Amino acid sequence: MNKLIVTFGVLLLLGVGCTGSDRLNSTPSVTRDEEGQIIQETTETDVVLPMDGNVIGYEPRYKRFGEFFDDRFHGYHTGEDAEVPPEDLAPGEIQLVPVRAVADGLVVYLSDVDGYGGVIILQHELEDESIQTLYGHVDLDSTTLKTGDRVEKGQFLVNLGADKSNETDGERQHLHFAVYPGTETRLQGYVNTPAELSAWINPYDFFLTHGALDSELIIPNPEEWGSTDNLGVFGWPWDPIPRSQSSFAKLVFAIPGDWDVEYIPSIDSLNLYTVSGTGSARERSQIFIRYFDANRFLTLSTVDVLSTAQLTVGQKNYDAQRYEIEKKESVADFADQPSWRNEKHTVTDFRVQDGFSRFFVIAANPELETAVYEQILASIELIE
Repeated sequence: MNKLIVTFGVLLLLGVGCTGSDRLNSTPSVTRDEEGQIIQETTETDVVLPMDGNVIGYEPRYKRFGEFFDDRFHGYHTGEDAEVPPEDLAPGEIQLVPVRAVADGLVVYLSDVDGYGGVIILQHELEDESIQTLYGHVDLDSTTLKTGDRVEKGQFLVNLGADKSNETDGERQHLHFAVYPGTETRLQGYVNTPAELSAWINPYDFFLTHGALDSELIIPNPEEWGSTDNLGVFGWPWDPIPRSQSSFAKLVFAIPGDWDVEYIPSIDSLNLYTVSGTGSARERSQIFIRYFDANRFLTLSTVDVLSTAQLTVGQKNYDAQRYEIEKKESVADFADQPSWRNEKHTVTDFRVQDGFSRFFVIAANPELETAVYEQILASIELIE
């Protein structure tokens, strides 16, 4: 797989020679050889993914479930955004991107909504549970459906709205997909507190539970990751967010396939978190990355240093120091950071060169497996 150097690079462990979308869009079937023996089998499921090509799954997303944003909108994201990289289009040409029903259901809402543009909501009965799925930023003029219509799994619903049009309420072309239990229509794209996320279902877990994602391909064994030379570089080549302007624009590292990265502009930091799970991305945090500029290795006066060790990390054996630290009891909890940062945990600081330079601080959730932490540290590289 060729490497693509992108802004704010993230090495995502998807497996050599196969993209995430290749694996997520296989058609349920049984293939037999000439003698009738089964040579390939996939399982029919009651749920499918809402889009081809760029789908909710492994690839990094702009806004994922539980990430906090304070831009045009404010709060914790209640769904998943499936991005659509822009194509080279002639003036006035529109990129048509179809959206399909993820399961058999009933159209219960179809209207324009502030912040979304077009919205369709379906009611489903899955495993004796009533749920609703929301499809936002869609072109309602492209559908013949109306409320009360029944749809089948995989049926065409609507096209995505055009980029920065009334159909998307001025937003980029993408699908906002959300899932929640019950029969009461909800339109919130964001909620104010992590606790309010409990009323919503993580779309990644929804698709995983119903077999639309292959669980065997999600979490690679750290001991089998191998050289990062065999990994593709994945990120946001169309860069709809200003991560390329952050202090981490040239920082590249490997993460497990079921992780993603939340950028926290309020403190110019990165939160590496598990995509699966309930609550906010900060509550699912595994690694937290910050930086400082100095002449030498330093530790904060707000923490007690329990141990110190010298080492090297990264693809180019960067000079590093490792600390076991614990926040002092007299110090207030760290703002905008994962709660485990207030507990005893490990941090590894590294720098590229001697003298006054930038130091990156890689802090690990105390419950994170050591092998995962070490492999991520080994994969780090600053792209010059």
